Amino acid sequence: MKFEVKNGAFAYGRKKRVFNNVSFTLEEPQILSVLGANGAGKTTMMRCMLGLLPWTEGASYLDGTDIRRIPSKKLWKTIGYVPQAKLSSFVYTVEEMVVLGRSSHLGHFGQPGKKDWEIVEECLEMTGIAHLRGKLCSRLSGGEFQMVMIARALAGEPSLLVLDEPESNLDFKNQQVVLETIRGLCGQRGIAAIINTHFPEHALEISHKSLLLFSDGTALAGETAQVITEENMTRAFDINVRIRDVRVAGRGHTCVFPVLNA
Repeated sequence: MKFEVKNGAFAYGRKKRVFNNVSFTLEEPQILSVLGANGAGKTTMMRCMLGLLPWTEGASYLDGTDIRRIPSKKLWKTIGYVPQAKLSSFVYTVEEMVVLGRSSHLGHFGQPGKKDWEIVEECLEMTGIAHLRGKLCSRLSGGEFQMVMIARALAGEPSLLVLDEPESNLDFKNQQVVLETIRGLCGQRGIAAIINTHFPEHALEISHKSLLLFSDGTALAGETAQVITEENMTRAFDINVRIRDVRVAGRGHTCVFPVLNA
């Protein structure tokens, strides 16, 4: 599977373009992180990538085909989308929420069969939430519900997993659980992933490529270590940024932090 954006641009009506001339290529099992300051257009970018908003210019391609030419049901068999998680107020059990991810494989009035429920069980195990089986989604923690939403996307058996701020509003431990799950899924199942994130350290931890959006509508795409530099981050976030490597228990980690003015 190859996913591409070529010369993507977007503007709301006649207003100034949110971003312009964005191009990148992603293949299995690579991970791409999308970063930028608040208002830079990260969620808008993700929606344009998936065809949920129309590009003003340019297009998204899946294996060389413009996604606008791909029937919706076929497209969503290939792409699994995890929007920003909001705790469910519906009285669904965890399994019922996850089986909704099978909708692209069922007819308009189709009901989940044995195979569908087997895939649900597999996704629960794969994301480490089998112990939540039978619980109501309305009674889960934010971290637990985030994992349910990832399991739901995986139930569609996608080649590309797209996640909008999957680690937001989670504590340190649950952020790590989500990141390790995404990295493990891409490595074990050979799928690609696109992540919209506020955390450059997370991009450096798991992403092969990154897309950095600037407030003037320009963007920079490439290998993560070449995109996330002090110079680029300072420009993108309009504050002095420093990047330092540290070692903890024999393992290297990269820290990205702002330097506040005196």
